[in-house]
Amino acid sequence: MPVNNQEQADVVVVGAGLAGMMAALAAEQAGADVVLADRGPIGTGTNSALSNAVFSGPVSEERAEEYVDLVLQIGRRLNRVAYVRRVAHEALAAVAFLESLGLEITRTPGQWTVRSSRPEMIPGISLVRRVADLVEGRDRIRAVRGFCVQTHLKTPDRIVGVRGVGLDGGERELWAPAIILACGGAGAIYAKHDNQASILGQGYHLAARAGLDLWDMEFVQSYPIVLDEPNMPMMMIYPPYPSEATLIGPSGEDLVQKHGLGNINQAIIRKRDVFSAILVAEGKGGPVRMDLRTVPDDAWEVHPLSLLKQFKAECRRRPIRISPAVHFFMGGVLTDEKGRTSLGGLFACGEMVWGLHGANRMGGNALMECLVSGRLAGLGAARCAKANPALLAETISSVRGQSAPGSERVDLRDLRRRLQGIASEYAGVVRSGDGMVAGLREAEEVQRTLHAARADGPKERILREDLLSAVFTLRAILTAGLGRLESRGSFLRADYPAQDDAQWLRNSRLTWDAATDRLHVQYAPAAAP
Repeated sequence: MPVNNQEQADVVVVGAGLAGMMAALAAEQAGADVVLADRGPIGTGTNSALSNAVFSGPVSEERAEEYVDLVLQIGRRLNRVAYVRRVAHEALAAVAFLESLGLEITRTPGQWTVRSSRPEMIPGISLVRRVADLVEGRDRIRAVRGFCVQTHLKTPDRIVGVRGVGLDGGERELWAPAIILACGGAGAIYAKHDNQASILGQGYHLAARAGLDLWDMEFVQSYPIVLDEPNMPMMMIYPPYPSEATLIGPSGEDLVQKHGLGNINQAIIRKRDVFSAILVAEGKGGPVRMDLRTVPDDAWEVHPLSLLKQFKAECRRRPIRISPAVHFFMGGVLTDEKGRTSLGGLFACGEMVWGLHGANRMGGNALMECLVSGRLAGLGAARCAKANPALLAETISSVRGQSAPGSERVDLRDLRRRLQGIASEYAGVVRSGDGMVAGLREAEEVQRTLHAARADGPKERILREDLLSAVFTLRAILTAGLGRLESRGSFLRADYPAQDDAQWLRNSRLTWDAATDRLHVQYAPAAAP
């Protein structure tokens, strides 16, 4: 299909969540003309909008090392220490920026929370709407909506643009000396997740096809308490939880007491991996439920229980079904202190970036990373654009991107459900070696079906490419996990239940071989603090 729309800028940002918007603002403030591209609305179509708008960080600059130590402890020492320290020292300035936007922010020890403009509104929506208003008020930031990026444009030694398709089916190219990937994670490749439905690993797939390695892709975090009622959308039940809330197992036992979790709210922040595994194991005997019936009436009028208003009658009348659901990816691409990847002209920020979280993410660190890494990437990209003037179109070629559709009629939505089932069965909270081998085999079968599938019209074409990204990401998770013969953080193996620091204080590093379409894994020693 011919390209019918071409644009040029100093910086192109792919993804308009909090990280992408921060990158666009930082680049614009540094003097760059910016294009901010997303398939949906700016801000509100992203995972940032579904967040509880909580930011973790040190209570003061002098106590930054306390925050660093806690992040390393929760990350089981697989974190990239220099990056953790950078986030620690940028945190206070990042929160000050949010306050300058007029957002109402409350402070608790080690965390800041953006208050929602209305009790029944998810705080993340209040957050991203305010930042989006600022972005859209900037003359030098152009928003491109309804655009699905599918490949990079490059010269022999650097990335210089992206190509993709619009929801109308038209091809589009965006050229710039600096490209920032802010595409989010891949939670929606699982049957149970609390991400936006379109978050299917597109950024990881783009990065690998461009030639970047992927680090620690086996580490996928689940959030323990997600609404799992029949015929209702899955939705995080946001913390903090009232003291009256209890978790009830299939046999009617109080699971917090049974498993010595102590406090639900602290377990959510510091023990998510163990907490999720407990609930998965209990759920094999029947539904696990949260009982909120004894919560006082006035608590239902304020955050966070006010978000359950549409389910309030049921919540007050009976315990509601909950289960863990995939929430966040700790792995991603390596960047430097300026947000640069190892490819000239290519930057990354947000959930795309590896290193802050290690083997498990501390609650509140995802949004803090968006603020800090977004700003670093935006400033770095603006400097890159000034040093590298735009190139002529004839110098640009395409990185190997989307594959040509085949001729077989396939129900792509059914194939998506099949892929989600494979991810949940073999790459979920608790895994095994035999299961991961089986999962890889089934994922490769799905990939072969996708390559042979027809794609009639732009929606099917986009879905097919999304599913190719999803199956690639699932293969990455399983390949990285197969070699790790231990349990650590969010990565739990039934056949190797112990953490083994002597052998496995190492990070996984995946390289994709384009010629054979194979993923190869190595394990590198984790950096000492």
